Amino acid sequence: MNKYFLLILLFPLFLLYGCNSYTWQEAQQEDTYEAYKTYVEENPEGEFVEDAQQLLELRYWESIRDDSSAAVFQTYLNRFPNGQFQSEAEEKIDQIARANLATEGRVTGSNVIIRSDHTTESTSVGVVAREGTIVEILDFYNSGNSKEAILSRDATFVQNGQQINLTTGKAVTILSDQIDSVRVSVSTAEYGTIEATISKENIEPMSGERWYEITTRDNITGWIYGKFIEEL
Repeated sequence: MNKYFLLILLFPLFLLYGCNSYTWQEAQQEDTYEAYKTYVEENPEGEFVEDAQQLLELRYWESIRDDSSAAVFQTYLNRFPNGQFQSEAEEKIDQIARANLATEGRVTGSNVIIRSDHTTESTSVGVVAREGTIVEILDFYNSGNSKEAILSRDATFVQNGQQINLTTGKAVTILSDQIDSVRVSVSTAEYGTIEATISKENIEPMSGERWYEITTRDNITGWIYGKFIEEL
């Protein structure tokens, strides 16, 4: 038999069996996260890719929604950063964190400001003067404000010819980013709000950091930046 004629006969079989990818019908029959994931991987331009992506996420969520580990829900958020269950996963993480939240904390700095809300722009309601002071922890909040920061070391600014000394832990607001430095505004009791340029090495951004709502033994209730609280 002519070898070219044989190739012509076998070519349709090659198309039928050699290039047969995982089908949408097969994925629907199995109806699992793994099945839809396989369909998407083997058919990236397939007609039902969007449906498969939604269903694979749904099946994944159904497999973890009753879990008690915060890490499991964080993995979901990492895998599906814009997922349809993002708010539920974040709430689960908060619920688990609150269930495991310590009832007492130790203040790790001196003259730490207690604020009326979980932001550096809120008013002061008191100060914890002594490092090591024990406080009661009531709640926490994870900050998402990328404009807030604190000084990571003492800094000196000059305003209208006056030298202004600011200590480590002082709250600042980032106004603009200048590659190696940032322009910040700082509220001071003596000079009001001032602006200055400071090296990025001298600040610690507070985005994504935790705040604690606390009560002191002399009944001052407010929020302290998490860097200055050690859970007990």
